[in-house]
Amino acid sequence: MDVFKHYLLHDRLLIRFMALLGIVVVIFVGVWALSYLFLPEGILRGRSLGQILAGNDLAADSILVEWLRIFAINLGVMLLHVVANVWRTEHDYPLGYITVVTLPILYAVTLGTDSFTLSQGGKMPPSLAVLGRSGPYEIAAYILAATATHSIAKYRLKGRWPKQTSEAIVSNHIFRLTREQWIGLVLAIAILLVSNAWEAYRIMLYFAE
Repeated sequence: MDVFKHYLLHDRLLIRFMALLGIVVVIFVGVWALSYLFLPEGILRGRSLGQILAGNDLAADSILVEWLRIFAINLGVMLLHVVANVWRTEHDYPLGYITVVTLPILYAVTLGTDSFTLSQGGKMPPSLAVLGRSGPYEIAAYILAATATHSIAKYRLKGRWPKQTSEAIVSNHIFRLTREQWIGLVLAIAILLVSNAWEAYRIMLYFAE
């Protein structure tokens, strides 16, 4: 575990990002394969957080409005991971590292069971075809935001959930993101903007057919 911590908490953003991305990819592919093989089709349809937030309207009246709606939802999710980094776990990991792993798991189940609001025509087996979707890039943006803000912790969690408490982290360091961290955060938002535009385009194209 010390080896993982060395890379996950490395001084260089690129190394932190690649380490967490690698862990997420392994978990994602494993859950995707298991979901495809063993879970019933459509098990999460209408139950995921993103689908609940999006509401009952399948698409907006224009691609711009759809893009902004998708971006607003995903930006809110990204901010949750950033805010989570205000806390660290008992083992000194940023809490945002934990939360950012949960969404890829849900996305993997959604892919493996075809639980999308707009059915894709059947369960999708693990393949590189997923790179044509916006999901992997949204996840990469979340991971980049989480690793870019790994140093903002103010509190440390103690004990086990649901009886956890938090204690203030005493530090002489003034909270300030480095230039590298700001660049990473801005890049994460840019990736989100582009991937959400692609998602909005695909949705509008679906309804145009």
